[in-house]
Amino acid sequence: MSFEQDIKRLRQSKKMTQQELADILHVSRQTVSTWENGKNYPSLEILRSICVLFDVSFEQIMFGEENTMKNKQDMATTIDREVKLKTRYKKLTITLATIFIFFCAWIGVLIFGYSKGIGAIDRWNPFLTYQVSYTKMPALTKTNSQREWTAWYSDNEMGTSWTKLTLSTGENPGVVEPYVMAYHKGSYVKISRIVPASEVSTLVRGDLEAFEKYQQETSKKGASDDSNFQKDLKKKVHLTDTIRTINNN
Repeated sequence: MSFEQDIKRLRQSKKMTQQELADILHVSRQTVSTWENGKNYPSLEILRSICVLFDVSFEQIMFGEENTMKNKQDMATTIDREVKLKTRYKKLTITLATIFIFFCAWIGVLIFGYSKGIGAIDRWNPFLTYQVSYTKMPALTKTNSQREWTAWYSDNEMGTSWTKLTLSTGENPGVVEPYVMAYHKGSYVKISRIVPASEVSTLVRGDLEAFEKYQQETSKKGASDDSNFQKDLKKKVHLTDTIRTINNN
């Protein structure tokens, strides 16, 4: 409602005439009439007197009761909406943070599994691919043929990628110059079989022989650099590029 409607409604609610209101406020009846007709507005001092007289707030007498209630409702709606948005953002932040933490933990486990040669972890690592690798089969007897053994496998013909794998192939069934072919992902061996040297490329056989020869020579020399290399070799699970110097010797 407008000011002129409010002032008239308040006067009538008190059952007062324009003259009676004018007398209380010390103004003329015509002045009150101009207020109610919307032709004029009272001064701030008189407005305060009107507020006291009718027991209403300054905002209510100036902007109307309906507008005041509407403003309050709008404010309450805005506050409620902001609270809901903050709650939603908080839940979203917690969810994203949880996903990020789990993702980082998952990546950490995959890296740890690969660096330590844990086949159970490498098996489920989506960043690794299966590949075929070869090594010379060690001499096994009937007593140790079922035991697991560890050896370095050449992953490519260039001799630049090597993986230390642990597996059990059983005793050699009579293959001449036996090699072991392993189908693996990281340190996880899915399938392995004994194959003759004729099924292994000349380059891979040369890489394996050079690697074996280098290991034997360094273990005999006992030089500091070579000793460090041997110690390093025992700790490592994967070699890339660093083994290239072996083939150049």
